[in-house]
Amino acid sequence: MKKQNLTKSLLIVLLAMLSITACKKDEPVDQPADSSSAQQLSQDDANVGENFDEVTLDAGLVLANNDLKSMELPCNCTLDSMWAYQDTMRYRLRYHGMNCDQTRLRYGHITIKIHENTQWFMPGAFIIMEFENYEVTNLYNGKTMQINGRSDMQNVSGGVPALLGTGGINAVIYRNTAQTQIRFNGNPPRQWQLRKRTVFSGTPDNLVITIDGFGTADGYNNLLSWGKDRDGRGFYTQVTQAMVHKQQCDFLPSAGEEVFIIPEESIEATATFGFNNSNQAISGNECPTRYKLHWRQHGHSGNVFIPLRGNN
Repeated sequence: MKKQNLTKSLLIVLLAMLSITACKKDEPVDQPADSSSAQQLSQDDANVGENFDEVTLDAGLVLANNDLKSMELPCNCTLDSMWAYQDTMRYRLRYHGMNCDQTRLRYGHITIKIHENTQWFMPGAFIIMEFENYEVTNLYNGKTMQINGRSDMQNVSGGVPALLGTGGINAVIYRNTAQTQIRFNGNPPRQWQLRKRTVFSGTPDNLVITIDGFGTADGYNNLLSWGKDRDGRGFYTQVTQAMVHKQQCDFLPSAGEEVFIIPEESIEATATFGFNNSNQAISGNECPTRYKLHWRQHGHSGNVFIPLRGNN
């Protein structure tokens, strides 16, 4: 009888252990959080935007005067050719060295197209910029970005940044719609859509650039950009508060807010701009050096402060 009772007790213990194990298998596993993808996307998005801003200013400089003899060109940029086809003028630029601010090396070609009877400073004027292996190297870290594709630019307000403060021009507004393929540091090309509204104010020597997004895709609005990140994951970037860049601070963002969404990673991160090296909000004429990224993933969240300078 004792042997039977012992056997019965062992069976009960064994069944209890199996029941506990089964329950544990059914419990949800706590997924680890990793904000690195959002951090990288926020840095890539900033660099893409800066490179487009620089080319936009270059185009305005080239188109300011159609006279070849008096045409101004960016540093280390050559006008390879200029010709008319049907009703459109084409300017093919070749980049072959450092930009004027000595912050980037630029190589490759950009072709600017504009209707023959249109002046870029006219309200509603429209240009097309075609990127052909346009490669930019960030001199702060040696990393590269190559852009191919097309950017359609509209001068909503009329005027150009070089004329701010003259003739009653207090603001110049551009709208940029771009479809491009971007290579980050030699990696496979990634689709990158851009819908960017840019307002230039201040003076030509002390510009203030304010940026927001006007794109819509897959249920998201106020999009500045969307497509595939450097690792091939779908992403969306929304501007929730217009971003402000000041020339006196090397055009680093001193205010504004963006939201980065990577559905595949179930991550959403909000970048708030305007922080110093002490991770404190800037004040007065202080220039920013960092931005705050607040991320949320798998029920976890956190903050990280990221340097503005030298990322790519």
